Amino acid sequence: MKCLIHPRGVFSLKIGRFVVNNSVANAVAGFFFLYMTVLITTFVVALAGHDILTSFTTALTTVGNIGPGFGLVGPTENYSFFQGYVKWFLSFSMLVGRLELYTVLVIFTPFFWRK
Repeated sequence: MKCLIHPRGVFSLKIGRFVVNNSVANAVAGFFFLYMTVLITTFVVALAGHDILTSFTTALTTVGNIGPGFGLVGPTENYSFFQGYVKWFLSFSMLVGRLELYTVLVIFTPFFWRK
């Protein structure tokens, strides 16, 4: 995120005495945040009282923007039965999946709004 905010900055990531390549660090961070988004979305839907299959496939379909899932969000069903706050969170998950998390996080930094 620091590189996105300061594109001309020179930063290096070290593990022990070794410098990690930026492309490797970006790929690892991307997969980490993607899986965390799926995990958090699954927990939010599960805490609303839905079964784990519906919760997990809802998270995968919203973050991946792929359409129907399994369980209550199958191909012949829709998302109308979810509570209002769950729909808002699923909408946010769709934005994160479509725009990628980095873009969403940069929008919320104060430096982005100063210019």
